[in-house]
Amino acid sequence: MSVALHKLSVAKLLAALKGAAVLPLKASSAGRLGRIAGRLSISNKGTLVLGRNVSFHAKPLPSSVTVAKEGCLTVGDNVFFNYGLDIGCWKSITIGSNTIIGPMVNIIDTNFHPVDASSPLAYKEIVIEDNVWIGRGAVILPGVTIGSGAVVAAGSVVTHSIPERVLAGGVPAKAIRQLDVPHDWIRRYN
Repeated sequence: MSVALHKLSVAKLLAALKGAAVLPLKASSAGRLGRIAGRLSISNKGTLVLGRNVSFHAKPLPSSVTVAKEGCLTVGDNVFFNYGLDIGCWKSITIGSNTIIGPMVNIIDTNFHPVDASSPLAYKEIVIEDNVWIGRGAVILPGVTIGSGAVVAAGSVVTHSIPERVLAGGVPAKAIRQLDVPHDWIRRYN
């Protein structure tokens, strides 16, 4: 066994053999049992807090998480991120526990540049509450809150806050119907 492999912890060695990395990689703090499969680029110049059992499945397409100097990205426990994820946090993004983020989702808390001369650069916090499911290709824009137990349909663009326990979809996303999501029920991913 090489000296480099001998210095790895047992958990990191097992993860390396399975093709997954063990968190924390560039997090300010990370709970136990976090994992990464595939290519994940993390640029953390601010605060990145990851809860327990946070999974990044970044294959077949890589994922990217950027936290700027003044930014704070907080992720709860038991959160799953699918491939092609792009998170840009310049102010504040909070993602609640037991949340599922589908493939190719984009979550950004700034518009990065003014739209016109009378519109200033906007930095607005995003809050994704507990037990939310965000479908494939959804875009979550600055200043929104997605309520607990909500589902955002694939391809939706969320420009305004979404109430709890609703199915929301469209461009821009709006509530389509109420969901039967009891307070103690947790949506699971396979």
